[in-house]
Amino acid sequence: MKFADGTALTAIKHATDRSGRPLLLSRRGDGLAEALLARTGAEAPRVWLSVDDVPPFPGAPKLGHVRLSGVLRRVPSRAVRSAVLEFAQSNPVPDLFDVGADVTLHLLEVQRVSVDKSGVTELIDPVSYAAAEPDPLHECERDLLEDLADHHGAQIDRLVKRLLKHHDIACPAPPRAVRLDRYGFVVDLGAPAEAPKRDRWMRLEFMRGVRSQHDLAHLLHPILFHDHGSCCHD
Repeated sequence: MKFADGTALTAIKHATDRSGRPLLLSRRGDGLAEALLARTGAEAPRVWLSVDDVPPFPGAPKLGHVRLSGVLRRVPSRAVRSAVLEFAQSNPVPDLFDVGADVTLHLLEVQRVSVDKSGVTELIDPVSYAAAEPDPLHECERDLLEDLADHHGAQIDRLVKRLLKHHDIACPAPPRAVRLDRYGFVVDLGAPAEAPKRDRWMRLEFMRGVRSQHDLAHLLHPILFHDHGSCCHD
């Protein structure tokens, strides 16, 4: 997180409300609380908050990071309870019990949104950002990937190698699904023999976005056990 004057802070405890607006916690005496105390005035401070994607496994590809900018305001007392509950839904940290005492809750009113992936930055319309629905698989991505590896490794192996065979691409190591979202999954093909330090990934897309974990199971079954061309690859 960074203020307009360049002051940077790390390890900020944050979550989002139902509209995707970041909620930030500051405890009396910590970096954020001190920075805000030094900026008391008529105008709310302008800040930039960067959130990095955290892969479910070491070595899995990163999705980049999102950067949100806007003005930071203290949540009014009448809205604190509902804000605490929304914060707890995605990030139930112990500091929430002290909101109203030593801990203060702030809301970032988003004015600009950008996503950076592989060095390419894309601006996102703030209205579209606020209207977007969270990925239903995000919170359980690691568990679902582990289940695929433990119970469906053979099916993934057959599917991927059959697709690669059409392009004369070798896959010396057993392929493993390492990222998963509502639109598809990424498979680790292992490092090629001629470049052992280079990772190779394959993206498999679903025919449509999945709506839930149950919907994912329904969609994956014909792909893994019948394979009627229900997914494609890049």
